[in-house]
Amino acid sequence: MLPPFEAVILDLDGLILDTESTYWRAWQDAAGQLGFDLQAGLLRQLSGQSIDQVARILTSHFGGRFDFGQFHRLSSRLWHEWVTTHGIEILPGYDSLMEVLRRLEIPYLLATNSQCAYAENCLRLAGIADHFPQIVSRDDVGQGKPAPDIYLRAAETLSLPPRLCLAIEDSHPGILSASRAGAVPIWIPGPCRMPKAVNPPFQARFDRLDELATAIEHSLTTNRP
Repeated sequence: MLPPFEAVILDLDGLILDTESTYWRAWQDAAGQLGFDLQAGLLRQLSGQSIDQVARILTSHFGGRFDFGQFHRLSSRLWHEWVTTHGIEILPGYDSLMEVLRRLEIPYLLATNSQCAYAENCLRLAGIADHFPQIVSRDDVGQGKPAPDIYLRAAETLSLPPRLCLAIEDSHPGILSASRAGAVPIWIPGPCRMPKAVNPPFQARFDRLDELATAIEHSLTTNRP
């Protein structure tokens, strides 16, 4: 059973869209071209992080000879080439969740650690750009996830206290951000899963978005007069 809520805040990468696998591909290819071996264990540390955190992690790992600016430009070009050719897949259960949110008239918005231009481009490539008229992105706040800023801004945009917002996340930084903001963290592990040792502070866990949709419908139809 879900706790009481009045709105839903959705992450993007790894939750709605299978973008993280495309980032991993581009990051590994770019690192390889620059002479660095970016292995899966390090890639998992980047899951859900904002670009400034990605820069910090990679620079710390590879040392002074790693030029993050050059890496970022190259990986961005490789990523754009890949997704322009192959598109971006929507993850299972998305349509069911959106149908329930709209039918039950539940307010929702997107809250992403990505920069707004990247988020909008990903939504366009996936064919769902018109689904999210409200987006809170890394551009809108002082600090990205795992800081609470993005969820605090999202709740403010919805004109609700964070405790009445379900925060749907697939990553450890996202779950921490939601928890620190006082929102209700709901974990749906994405394609790029957390290390087994990580135990995020979530209040409910589902395997797919359609399972969450069923829980939302059951919770609201049971509790509404």
